[in-house]
Amino acid sequence: KLENKQRLMAERDAAVAAMPVDHQMDRKLGKSFGPRNLSEAEGGVMEYTRRRHRVLGEYTHVDVSDQFSAFGKWSVSIIYFAFWVFLMFPNWFLPIGRPGIALGGGLMMVVWRYILMVAGHGPFFDVEKVIIMEPLFLLFGLMLTTIYLEKMERGGLFDKLRDSLDDPVNWKRVAKIMAMSTIGSAAVMNDSVVLIFSAVVVDLCVRHKVANSMPYLLALSSTANIGSALTMTGNPQNILIVSLAYDDISWLEFAMNMFLPTLAATFINAFMLFAYYSSEMFPGSSGITENLGIMCGGNRTPEMLAQEHAYYARQAAAKEGQDPEEASHGWSMWSQIQVFIVIVFLIFFALGFDVCVVSITAGAILMVIAAYKRQNYDPRPDTTEYDADGNPLPPKKTYDMDGNEIQPEEEELVTESETTLTEVDYGLLMLFM
Repeated sequence: KLENKQRLMAERDAAVAAMPVDHQMDRKLGKSFGPRNLSEAEGGVMEYTRRRHRVLGEYTHVDVSDQFSAFGKWSVSIIYFAFWVFLMFPNWFLPIGRPGIALGGGLMMVVWRYILMVAGHGPFFDVEKVIIMEPLFLLFGLMLTTIYLEKMERGGLFDKLRDSLDDPVNWKRVAKIMAMSTIGSAAVMNDSVVLIFSAVVVDLCVRHKVANSMPYLLALSSTANIGSALTMTGNPQNILIVSLAYDDISWLEFAMNMFLPTLAATFINAFMLFAYYSSEMFPGSSGITENLGIMCGGNRTPEMLAQEHAYYARQAAAKEGQDPEEASHGWSMWSQIQVFIVIVFLIFFALGFDVCVVSITAGAILMVIAAYKRQNYDPRPDTTEYDADGNPLPPKKTYDMDGNEIQPEEEELVTESETTLTEVDYGLLMLFM
């Protein structure tokens, strides 16, 4: 049976390779391989298979397990299992971290596969054609985009999202965190959302003197995973699946297929979270019936009313001591540019453009805007020194060996390579590689 299967596969590969090539159609399709249901005049399933092999190249899986010796199979399995254990316990022997362990394991496997091939215990292994680049490009582009959306301006788009999560009522605060995490993970990437907003959630818990922050952090992490399943850009695993899928799936088609499962998982997750942590969500409530009345009817327990009064008292005290200019601060020009880029970014996703190219382009545009803003609009850092009474000191003069005054050098411009670009998690890229 195995021989017949391999013979049939070889015959099909040979038939696909011998097919006449329509170069004009290939140029028109680009990196897409078009719909699966082609007519007989267009070439049918065989033409679709040829297009798919042309686009995916070496991404198509070929089973070569029968070409290993017993020693080769066992040694490869032991190496894989050992590094899998190291990834589970990254600081077991040395504090290398998961990215370093994953990179070391990959390099060791490449070297070992070469040794097996030379020794006659394994087949040829072309590692360059095994690494799938799309998830890495997407990961870099989305990290670049989210970092610039967060760091471009204090009080910008991400700061306004943070402020919108605050609420005096516990269950509403959790619901806002869940909604933001679900939508944000679907739009950009779950890793970025969790990294950026976990500190915000902890800060909200400290601000409201919450004794147990677990429900809030679970709401963030669980809905980030659920929301990321909605789109192919939600996590790198989705783009990996789409890259290897037999059908050509667009961003919008993927989202439409995953909408109902994601919606169902969101409601189930919310129900379980609210039921398990009902005492933290609804302080002073007597049970599920009263909880439903609080959520649907707007009822309040005495404990919840006390929390609301304390919250609004803090808000009033903060406004009294706030600068009037800060209090009236609205959407600046830079915040509006951020919103516009995000909308265009999602529209291009929905129109079916390459998600890797769109995400990297959006990040590059935001990088140029941030550099222009820093050079022409942001205030220069104040390097003036002051004495004990707060009076500014004159700049210090320096002299050379002949007693001539050395003129201070012009201040060098701070580049993006020294600031925001250093915050891209390159270790995560190494881990996925």
